[in-house]
Amino acid sequence: MIRRSHLDGSDQETLVETEVDNPDGLAVDWISRNLYWTDTGTDRIVVARLNGTSRRILISEDLDEPRAIVLDPADGYMYWTDWGEVPKIERAFMDGTGRMVLINTALRWPNGLAVDYVERKLYWGDAKEDKIEMSHLDGTHRLTLLADDNLPHIFGFALLGDYVYWTDWQRRSIERVNKIKGGEREVIIDQLPDLMGLKAVNVFDVSGWNLCSDRYGGCSHLCLPIPQGYRCACPTGQELLADNR
Repeated sequence: MIRRSHLDGSDQETLVETEVDNPDGLAVDWISRNLYWTDTGTDRIVVARLNGTSRRILISEDLDEPRAIVLDPADGYMYWTDWGEVPKIERAFMDGTGRMVLINTALRWPNGLAVDYVERKLYWGDAKEDKIEMSHLDGTHRLTLLADDNLPHIFGFALLGDYVYWTDWQRRSIERVNKIKGGEREVIIDQLPDLMGLKAVNVFDVSGWNLCSDRYGGCSHLCLPIPQGYRCACPTGQELLADNR
């Protein structure tokens, strides 16, 4: 299931509890106010409103073990990792169209993924290759940021300010490293059992704009940003009326 609460943990509630198996990755479109997730049990990428309503399956083909998902709602793209038989990092418009593979070589378990919105870079952590890498948002100019025997199992992954943060299953730690040169590595906290996901957020700096910002694009159910525009969409099983709203 998928649940939410206030940042202090209060007012917990369940948003999604049916037709969801193993939602490994979760991402919020803070501009359009939609929720995206990957489900490695049903092999789907799904979107809904922030309250869990108007659920729509965006991608359900050629997904093996989808895990991390991140969004760039100002530009209309979503990115995700797949650690299945053919590991890869993919990108699509946030309505599920325009899909393309960005990285599919020298990958094994790409668990974590993050977007640097300022520098326009993509970062990921590979739990089998034991490294953190980066590229341009189109997958070009790929570089290794950190490769170390002391990176046994990266899982949770986030970027905030000048640092990449991650959790490590085996070390039971939360660590960070400088996003530019891979230096200043620091263990923030360790000896935490059952570490999984990680989010790093500046709650005082919520910025960005797209065409869904204006009255939700006039859409009746879902306003999904795409490059240079948006598309209205209905929950799975329903269709738009003639006005495409």
